[in-house]
Amino acid sequence: MTGLAQSHYRLGMSYLHGKGVAKSYVEAMKWFKLAAQHQYPRALFMLGRMYDLGQGTAENAAEAARYFLQAAELGYARAQNALGQAYIKGRGVDQDYGQALIWLRKAADQGFSDAQYNLGLMYAKGHGVLKDFLEARRWWALAAEQGNPKVQFTLGHMYLVGKGVQKNYSKARQWLRQAAEQGLPAAQFHLGMMYVKGTGVLQSDSEALRWLQRAAEQNYLDALYHLGKLLGGGSGEVRDPLTAVVLLKQAATRGHQRAQVLLGQHLAKGIGVAPDLSLAYHWWCEAAKAGNADAQYNLGVMYLNGKGVNKNAVEGKRWLTEAADRGHTRAQYCLGVMYSTGTGVPRDIDEALRWKEAAEFWESI
Repeated sequence: MTGLAQSHYRLGMSYLHGKGVAKSYVEAMKWFKLAAQHQYPRALFMLGRMYDLGQGTAENAAEAARYFLQAAELGYARAQNALGQAYIKGRGVDQDYGQALIWLRKAADQGFSDAQYNLGLMYAKGHGVLKDFLEARRWWALAAEQGNPKVQFTLGHMYLVGKGVQKNYSKARQWLRQAAEQGLPAAQFHLGMMYVKGTGVLQSDSEALRWLQRAAEQNYLDALYHLGKLLGGGSGEVRDPLTAVVLLKQAATRGHQRAQVLLGQHLAKGIGVAPDLSLAYHWWCEAAKAGNADAQYNLGVMYLNGKGVNKNAVEGKRWLTEAADRGHTRAQYCLGVMYSTGTGVPRDIDEALRWKEAAEFWESI
Protein backbone atom coordinates (compact mmCIF):
# COMPACT_ATOMS: atom_id res chain seq x y z
CA MET A 1 0.00 0.00 0.00
CA THR A 2 2.93 2.33 0.68
CA GLY A 3 4.04 1.94 -2.96
CA LEU A 4 0.61 3.02 -4.18
CA ALA A 5 0.62 6.01 -1.81
CA GLN A 6 4.07 7.01 -3.08
CA SER A 7 2.85 6.80 -6.68
CA HIS A 8 -0.16 8.99 -5.89
CA TYR A 9 2.10 11.46 -4.08
CA ARG A 10 4.57 11.66 -6.96
CA LEU A 11 1.75 12.25 -9.43
CA GLY A 12 0.47 15.02 -7.19
CA MET A 13 3.93 16.62 -7.20
CA SER A 14 4.03 16.38 -11.01
CA TYR A 15 0.75 18.30 -11.27
CA LEU A 16 1.85 20.77 -8.60
CA HIS A 17 5.01 21.74 -10.52
CA GLY A 18 3.83 20.98 -14.06
CA LYS A 19 6.49 18.34 -14.68
CA GLY A 20 5.48 16.02 -17.54
CA VAL A 21 1.84 17.17 -17.24
CA ALA A 22 -0.03 20.45 -17.40
CA LYS A 23 0.28 22.27 -14.06
CA SER A 24 -2.92 21.93 -12.04
CA TYR A 25 -3.41 22.59 -8.34
CA VAL A 26 -6.80 20.87 -8.45
CA GLU A 27 -5.29 17.68 -9.88
CA ALA A 28 -2.39 17.87 -7.45
CA MET A 29 -4.76 18.10 -4.50
CA LYS A 30 -6.80 15.16 -5.81
CA TRP A 31 -3.73 12.88 -5.91
CA PHE A 32 -2.38 14.11 -2.58
CA LYS A 33 -5.73 13.26 -0.98
CA LEU A 34 -5.57 9.75 -2.41
CA ALA A 35 -2.10 9.31 -0.95
CA ALA A 36 -3.18 10.85 2.35
CA GLN A 37 -5.88 8.20 2.74
CA HIS A 38 -3.01 5.82 3.45
CA GLN A 39 -1.55 8.19 6.07
CA TYR A 40 1.37 9.04 3.80
CA PRO A 41 3.04 11.90 5.73
CA ARG A 42 4.46 13.81 2.76
CA ALA A 43 1.05 13.93 1.11
CA LEU A 44 -0.57 15.09 4.36
CA PHE A 45 2.02 17.84 4.62
CA MET A 46 1.51 18.96 1.02
CA LEU A 47 -2.24 19.16 1.58
CA GLY A 48 -1.55 21.34 4.59
CA ARG A 49 0.65 23.62 2.45
CA MET A 50 -1.98 23.88 -0.27
CA TYR A 51 -4.68 24.86 2.22
CA ASP A 52 -2.25 27.29 3.85
CA LEU A 53 -1.44 28.96 0.51
CA GLY A 54 -4.88 28.63 -1.07
CA GLN A 55 -3.65 26.47 -3.96
CA GLY A 56 -6.42 24.50 -5.67
CA THR A 57 -8.77 25.45 -2.84
CA ALA A 58 -9.81 28.38 -0.73
CA GLU A 59 -7.18 29.39 1.81
CA ASN A 60 -7.98 27.67 5.10
CA ALA A 61 -5.41 27.96 7.88
CA ALA A 62 -7.36 25.70 10.26
CA GLU A 63 -7.54 22.91 7.68
CA ALA A 64 -3.84 23.41 6.96
CA ALA A 65 -2.99 23.03 10.64
CA ARG A 66 -5.13 19.87 10.82
CA TYR A 67 -3.12 18.24 8.03
CA PHE A 68 0.19 19.46 9.48
CA LEU A 69 -0.77 17.85 12.79
CA GLN A 70 -1.53 14.50 11.15
CA ALA A 71 1.81 14.47 9.36
CA ALA A 72 3.66 15.77 12.43
CA GLU A 73 2.27 12.98 14.60
CA LEU A 74 3.68 10.53 12.04
CA GLY A 75 7.12 12.03 12.71
CA TYR A 76 7.49 14.09 9.51
CA ALA A 77 9.94 16.89 10.35
CA ARG A 78 8.74 19.41 7.73
CA ALA A 79 5.21 19.13 9.10
CA GLN A 80 6.43 19.44 12.68
CA ASN A 81 8.23 22.64 11.72
CA ALA A 82 5.16 23.98 9.91
CA LEU A 83 2.95 23.16 12.88
CA GLY A 84 5.39 24.88 15.22
CA GLN A 85 5.27 27.97 13.03
CA ALA A 86 1.47 27.86 13.05
CA TYR A 87 1.48 27.87 16.87
CA ILE A 88 3.96 30.78 16.94
CA LYS A 89 1.78 32.88 14.61
CA GLY A 90 -1.59 31.65 15.88
CA ARG A 91 -2.44 30.67 12.31
CA GLY A 92 -5.21 28.06 12.18
CA VAL A 93 -4.63 27.31 15.87
CA ASP A 94 -4.53 29.36 19.06
CA GLN A 95 -1.13 30.95 19.56
CA ASP A 96 0.79 28.73 21.95
CA TYR A 97 4.58 29.06 22.35
CA GLY A 98 4.66 25.93 24.49
CA GLN A 99 3.21 23.81 21.68
CA ALA A 100 5.47 25.57 19.19
CA LEU A 101 8.52 24.59 21.23
CA ILE A 102 7.41 20.96 21.44
CA TRP A 103 6.95 20.57 17.70
CA LEU A 104 9.96 22.60 16.63
CA ARG A 105 12.18 20.63 18.98
CA LYS A 106 10.89 17.33 17.54
CA ALA A 107 11.84 18.51 14.03
CA ALA A 108 15.11 20.09 15.19
CA ASP A 109 16.15 16.86 16.92
CA GLN A 110 15.77 15.13 13.56
CA GLY A 111 18.28 17.59 12.12
CA PHE A 112 15.76 19.65 10.11
CA SER A 113 17.64 22.92 9.64
CA ASP A 114 14.60 25.22 9.26
CA ALA A 115 13.28 23.97 12.60
CA GLN A 116 16.69 24.46 14.20
CA TYR A 117 16.66 28.04 12.93
CA ASN A 118 13.12 28.67 14.19
CA LEU A 119 13.88 27.09 17.56
CA GLY A 120 16.92 29.33 17.83
CA LEU A 121 14.71 32.34 17.11
CA MET A 122 12.43 31.41 20.00
CA TYR A 123 15.40 31.39 22.38
CA ALA A 124 16.74 34.63 20.91
CA LYS A 125 13.38 36.37 21.35
CA GLY A 126 12.39 34.70 24.61
CA HIS A 127 9.18 33.25 23.18
CA GLY A 128 7.94 30.61 25.62
CA VAL A 129 11.40 30.34 27.16
CA LEU A 130 13.86 32.59 28.93
CA LYS A 131 15.84 34.62 26.41
CA ASP A 132 19.07 32.70 25.86
CA PHE A 133 21.41 33.70 23.04
CA LEU A 134 23.81 30.86 23.84
CA GLU A 135 21.06 28.30 23.27
CA ALA A 136 19.92 30.20 20.16
CA ARG A 137 23.45 30.15 18.80
CA ARG A 138 23.76 26.42 19.51
CA TRP A 139 20.72 25.62 17.37
CA TRP A 140 21.74 28.06 14.66
CA ALA A 141 25.22 26.57 14.48
CA LEU A 142 23.69 23.12 13.91
CA ALA A 143 21.55 24.49 11.08
CA ALA A 144 24.37 26.55 9.60
CA GLU A 145 26.68 23.54 9.47
CA GLN A 146 24.10 21.86 7.25
CA GLY A 147 24.46 24.72 4.77
CA ASN A 148 21.28 26.65 5.55
CA PRO A 149 22.13 30.12 4.13
CA LYS A 150 19.50 31.96 6.18
CA VAL A 151 21.04 30.66 9.38
CA GLN A 152 24.58 31.26 8.17
CA PHE A 153 23.63 34.89 7.58
CA THR A 154 22.03 35.16 11.02
CA LEU A 155 25.19 33.86 12.70
CA GLY A 156 27.41 36.05 10.58
CA HIS A 157 25.40 39.15 11.41
CA MET A 158 25.45 38.29 15.12
CA TYR A 159 29.24 38.14 15.08
CA LEU A 160 29.46 41.28 12.94
CA VAL A 161 27.42 43.50 15.28
CA GLY A 162 28.09 41.64 18.56
CA LYS A 163 24.47 40.79 19.27
CA GLY A 164 24.31 38.00 21.85
CA VAL A 165 27.98 37.20 21.25
CA GLN A 166 31.27 39.05 21.33
CA LYS A 167 32.12 40.69 18.03
CA ASN A 168 34.25 38.38 15.96
CA TYR A 169 34.92 39.65 12.45
CA SER A 170 36.69 36.46 11.40
CA LYS A 171 33.63 34.33 12.23
CA ALA A 172 31.33 37.00 10.76
CA ARG A 173 33.21 36.86 7.45
CA GLN A 174 33.24 33.05 7.50
CA TRP A 175 29.47 32.69 7.89
CA LEU A 176 28.53 35.63 5.69
CA ARG A 177 30.72 34.32 2.88
CA GLN A 178 29.15 30.87 3.06
CA ALA A 179 25.66 32.38 2.83
CA ALA A 180 26.75 34.85 0.16
CA GLU A 181 28.22 32.10 -2.02
CA GLN A 182 24.82 30.39 -1.90
CA GLY A 183 23.25 33.56 -3.34
CA LEU A 184 21.65 35.14 -0.27
CA PRO A 185 21.53 38.87 -1.09
CA ALA A 186 21.54 40.08 2.53
CA ALA A 187 24.77 38.17 3.14
CA GLN A 188 26.29 39.45 -0.11
CA PHE A 189 25.45 43.00 0.92
CA HIS A 190 26.92 42.77 4.42
CA LEU A 191 30.04 41.01 3.15
CA GLY A 192 30.44 43.74 0.56
CA MET A 193 30.13 46.41 3.23
CA MET A 194 32.86 44.74 5.28
CA TYR A 195 35.17 45.29 2.29
CA VAL A 196 33.90 48.84 1.75
CA LYS A 197 34.80 49.80 5.32
CA GLY A 198 37.70 47.41 5.90
CA THR A 199 35.84 45.85 8.82
CA GLY A 200 37.83 42.78 9.83
CA VAL A 201 39.21 42.50 6.29
CA LEU A 202 41.70 44.38 4.15
CA GLN A 203 39.71 47.24 2.62
CA SER A 204 39.12 46.51 -1.06
CA ASP A 205 36.89 48.45 -3.44
CA SER A 206 37.14 45.69 -6.05
CA GLU A 207 36.05 42.99 -3.58
CA ALA A 208 33.29 45.25 -2.28
CA LEU A 209 32.16 45.81 -5.86
CA ARG A 210 31.99 42.05 -6.51
CA TRP A 211 29.67 41.31 -3.59
CA LEU A 212 27.54 44.45 -3.81
CA GLN A 213 26.95 43.80 -7.51
CA ARG A 214 25.70 40.29 -6.76
CA ALA A 215 23.24 41.65 -4.19
CA ALA A 216 22.17 44.53 -6.44
CA GLU A 217 21.46 42.09 -9.27
CA GLN A 218 18.81 40.63 -6.95
CA ASN A 219 17.39 44.15 -6.39
CA TYR A 220 18.54 44.31 -2.76
CA LEU A 221 17.71 47.93 -2.00
CA ASP A 222 20.63 48.89 0.25
CA ALA A 223 23.03 47.22 -2.18
CA LEU A 224 21.74 49.40 -5.04
CA TYR A 225 22.44 52.51 -2.96
CA HIS A 226 25.86 51.50 -1.64
CA LEU A 227 26.98 50.19 -5.03
CA GLY A 228 25.95 53.50 -6.56
CA LYS A 229 27.84 55.33 -3.82
CA LEU A 230 30.94 53.18 -4.40
CA LEU A 231 30.89 53.67 -8.17
CA GLY A 232 30.33 57.39 -7.78
CA GLY A 233 33.03 58.06 -5.25
CA GLY A 234 35.27 55.01 -4.98
CA SER A 235 38.83 54.50 -6.16
CA GLY A 236 39.79 54.72 -9.82
CA GLU A 237 39.66 50.95 -10.29
CA VAL A 238 35.89 50.87 -9.70
CA ARG A 239 34.79 54.46 -10.33
CA ASP A 240 31.91 54.69 -12.83
CA PRO A 241 29.72 57.78 -12.27
CA LEU A 242 27.38 56.99 -15.19
CA THR A 243 26.41 53.59 -13.74
CA ALA A 244 26.29 55.14 -10.26
CA VAL A 245 23.52 57.49 -11.35
CA VAL A 246 21.51 54.61 -12.85
CA LEU A 247 21.76 52.58 -9.63
CA LEU A 248 21.00 55.54 -7.37
CA LYS A 249 17.90 56.34 -9.43
CA GLN A 250 16.69 52.74 -9.06
CA ALA A 251 17.05 52.96 -5.28
CA ALA A 252 15.66 56.50 -5.11
CA THR A 253 12.58 55.52 -7.09
CA ARG A 254 11.91 52.81 -4.50
CA GLY A 255 12.00 55.40 -1.69
CA HIS A 256 15.57 54.98 -0.41
CA GLN A 257 16.17 58.35 1.27
CA ARG A 258 19.98 58.31 1.22
CA ALA A 259 19.90 57.38 -2.47
CA GLN A 260 17.57 60.32 -3.10
CA VAL A 261 19.98 62.66 -1.32
CA LEU A 262 23.06 61.34 -3.14
CA LEU A 263 21.29 61.31 -6.52
CA GLY A 264 20.38 64.96 -5.90
CA GLN A 265 24.06 65.73 -5.24
CA HIS A 266 25.09 64.05 -8.51
CA LEU A 267 22.47 66.08 -10.36
CA ALA A 268 23.40 69.34 -8.65
CA LYS A 269 27.13 68.91 -9.36
CA GLY A 270 26.83 67.19 -12.76
CA ILE A 271 28.59 63.97 -11.66
CA GLY A 272 27.87 61.24 -14.22
CA VAL A 273 24.98 63.26 -15.60
CA ALA A 274 24.25 66.73 -16.97
CA PRO A 275 23.69 69.26 -14.13
CA ASP A 276 20.00 69.63 -13.33
CA LEU A 277 19.16 71.63 -10.21
CA SER A 278 15.42 71.27 -10.72
CA LEU A 279 15.70 67.48 -10.69
CA ALA A 280 18.06 67.63 -7.71
CA TYR A 281 15.40 69.73 -5.97
CA HIS A 282 12.78 67.06 -6.77
CA TRP A 283 14.76 64.24 -5.17
CA TRP A 284 15.74 66.31 -2.15
CA CYS A 285 12.08 67.20 -1.64
CA GLU A 286 11.16 63.51 -1.68
CA ALA A 287 13.72 62.72 1.03
CA ALA A 288 13.07 65.90 3.02
CA LYS A 289 9.35 65.24 3.26
CA ALA A 290 10.17 61.79 4.64
CA GLY A 291 12.27 63.44 7.37
CA ASN A 292 15.82 63.17 5.99
CA ALA A 293 17.90 65.92 7.63
CA ASP A 294 20.57 66.06 4.89
CA ALA A 295 17.90 66.69 2.26
CA GLN A 296 16.22 69.31 4.46
CA TYR A 297 19.56 71.08 4.86
CA ASN A 298 20.18 71.00 1.10
CA LEU A 299 16.76 72.52 0.41
CA GLY A 300 17.36 75.20 3.00
CA VAL A 301 20.64 76.19 1.33
CA MET A 302 18.98 76.18 -2.10
CA TYR A 303 16.34 78.62 -0.93
CA LEU A 304 18.84 80.85 0.87
CA ASN A 305 21.09 81.08 -2.20
CA GLY A 306 18.33 81.06 -4.82
CA LYS A 307 19.97 78.24 -6.80
CA GLY A 308 17.48 76.03 -8.60
CA VAL A 309 14.59 77.81 -6.88
CA ASN A 310 13.50 81.39 -6.30
CA LYS A 311 15.40 82.92 -3.40
CA ASN A 312 13.25 82.67 -0.29
CA ALA A 313 14.78 83.18 3.16
CA VAL A 314 11.58 82.18 4.94
CA GLU A 315 11.43 78.84 3.15
CA GLY A 316 15.17 78.41 3.63
CA LYS A 317 14.84 78.98 7.37
CA ARG A 318 11.94 76.52 7.54
CA TRP A 319 13.94 73.68 6.02
CA LEU A 320 17.09 74.50 7.97
CA THR A 321 15.09 74.46 11.19
CA GLU A 322 13.60 71.06 10.28
CA ALA A 323 17.12 69.69 9.80
CA ALA A 324 18.54 71.49 12.85
CA ASP A 325 15.83 70.06 15.10
CA ARG A 326 17.05 66.61 14.03
CA GLY A 327 20.59 67.42 15.17
CA HIS A 328 22.03 68.39 11.76
CA THR A 329 25.07 70.44 12.79
CA ARG A 330 25.60 72.29 9.51
CA ALA A 331 21.96 73.40 9.57
CA GLN A 332 22.40 74.55 13.18
CA TYR A 333 25.50 76.56 12.25
CA CYS A 334 23.65 78.11 9.29
CA LEU A 335 20.80 79.18 11.55
CA GLY A 336 23.34 80.59 14.00
CA VAL A 337 24.92 82.65 11.21
CA MET A 338 21.50 83.82 9.98
CA TYR A 339 20.56 85.11 13.44
CA SER A 340 23.96 86.64 14.12
CA THR A 341 23.95 88.58 10.83
CA GLY A 342 20.20 89.17 10.52
CA THR A 343 20.09 87.37 7.17
CA GLY A 344 16.44 86.60 6.39
CA VAL A 345 15.52 86.84 10.09
CA PRO A 346 15.62 89.59 12.72
CA ARG A 347 19.10 89.81 14.22
CA ASP A 348 19.09 87.91 17.53
CA ILE A 349 22.42 87.16 19.25
CA ASP A 350 20.82 84.91 21.90
CA GLU A 351 19.17 82.79 19.21
CA ALA A 352 22.44 82.71 17.25
CA LEU A 353 24.32 81.44 20.31
CA ARG A 354 21.64 78.84 21.00
CA TRP A 355 22.02 77.29 17.56
CA LYS A 356 25.83 77.45 17.56
CA GLU A 357 25.95 75.82 21.00
CA ALA A 358 23.56 73.13 19.79
CA ALA A 359 25.87 72.42 16.86
CA GLU A 360 28.90 72.20 19.13
CA PHE A 361 27.00 69.84 21.45
CA TRP A 362 26.06 67.45 18.63
CA GLU A 363 29.60 67.50 17.26
CA SER A 364 31.00 66.60 20.68
CA ILE A 365 28.97 63.41 21.16
